[in-house]
Amino acid sequence: MMGTERKWEATRSDGPKDDDLGRCSGCAVPEIDSAPVADLISSLPEGILSSIISLVSLREAAATGILSKRWRYLWMSTSNLDLDGKNMFGDHFQRQCTQWKQNKRSRFVRWVNHILELHVGEKVDSFRLEYPLRRDYSSDVDRWIQFAIDTHVEKLDINLFEDDSLDSYDELYQFPHWLFAQVGKRSKIKKLSLDSCRLSLPTNFSGLNLLSSIYLARTSLDQENVDSVLANCPFLERFSLLMCCCPARLKLSGGGRFLSLKDLMIFRCYPLENVEIRDAKNVTSITYTTDMFGQVFLKGCAQPLRLCLTMDFDPSSHTTYVLGTLPKDFPQVESLSLSIPYIRIPIQFTTFTRLKKLSLLDLSSQKNLLGMISAFLEAAPSLVQLYIDLGLACKENENVERRKIVEHAEYLKYKKVTLNEYRQHQHLKEVELRSFSGYPFEFDLAIYLLKNTGVLEKMSIDRVTSLYTGDGERAIIPYGEPEIKREQIYSILRLEVPSTTSLVLL
Repeated sequence: MMGTERKWEATRSDGPKDDDLGRCSGCAVPEIDSAPVADLISSLPEGILSSIISLVSLREAAATGILSKRWRYLWMSTSNLDLDGKNMFGDHFQRQCTQWKQNKRSRFVRWVNHILELHVGEKVDSFRLEYPLRRDYSSDVDRWIQFAIDTHVEKLDINLFEDDSLDSYDELYQFPHWLFAQVGKRSKIKKLSLDSCRLSLPTNFSGLNLLSSIYLARTSLDQENVDSVLANCPFLERFSLLMCCCPARLKLSGGGRFLSLKDLMIFRCYPLENVEIRDAKNVTSITYTTDMFGQVFLKGCAQPLRLCLTMDFDPSSHTTYVLGTLPKDFPQVESLSLSIPYIRIPIQFTTFTRLKKLSLLDLSSQKNLLGMISAFLEAAPSLVQLYIDLGLACKENENVERRKIVEHAEYLKYKKVTLNEYRQHQHLKEVELRSFSGYPFEFDLAIYLLKNTGVLEKMSIDRVTSLYTGDGERAIIPYGEPEIKREQIYSILRLEVPSTTSLVLL
């Protein structure tokens, strides 16, 4: 237990602050020499200064012009052009009247034209445009993309999305692929992201043959569009479709040649029901949503696989798939991320023979949570890492009990389960519990994992709430300081922690 206590103390961040050190020690804090310091940053070569400026937004880069004469024009050579309307007008554009929007669009076009006229750099690595424009402004957007091509852009991001304003996909801006086929101007672009744009590549088109990543959102695609992308982009490794209108059945194939595809994301695409992936032996990551559960088929790939699955509604009808069919469809899966509100535990499981990392996210109910976790541990005997986010679990009925635990660190009065009824897991080494608020069922879960994992080396408990953003990523939600303190969690769990396990409280 001493090792556990030292580990907990090492993670504490509520010690004396720097400005309190004088009072804490009884000594005066020495004054800092206020003599002028040479501007070492401004003495750096211009190329390095331009690289530094390229790391910040365009507005922030332009603001550096007030620092000194040398900085005044540096922003004009930035290699990162981020033309985002929110920097100019704020994020309230969608709520305004039609005439106001039209005036702002004209003003935005003039602003972009002015920025590009001032730009003097020969190379632009990244060009990003985000503003709700439609076909009326096609000539302007074409001209801006031509500028990006002329400056040898490698990453191009065009986002023209506007909420609830699209009556037909025909209104979308047509991406000008013909600009990339100009004689003597070989495209350098490697990453292409299009939101609310139409993409249609002709047969045997070589203008985008260096692309390694394509992201398409809120557009209309048919099988011919997808075939042309895969045929004309031989080095494509990452292919992402978000909220696109697709046919019910979609086939991703190399047409007799092997695809370079490694990472596939298909998120909320309708009315898509069936996806077949062939000639993609290098695929290592697939992300998709519930509507296609049991309808994603990966042929001829034995690579270790990472799956990220999202359930948008009550998935009780998909229970058989998650703990039954899924391990059969993807026997090579080693990392599984499930955004899963609730799952009804089946009588029989199919074993995940290679699963080593499991993440359970966006739980909307804590009903029989221990039974669900126990079922997954039984179905994944080789599991090494377990991540559980408890942030959205239904807790209204236990608020009074949670308050008593928070105030008095009393847990045993509210303990509701017998932990001895669950089978021990012999390979689990790391556990992380995020969004831990101090509810009785959360302590039940923590103690169950401490007691029923024979080789557990580390348990991390984080009180910060996060939100799943897709593709296995999380965003922190700033809800202020958590109510339950680290000391309170520690006082309840410290006697349950085996001597071989490190308890980390964040």
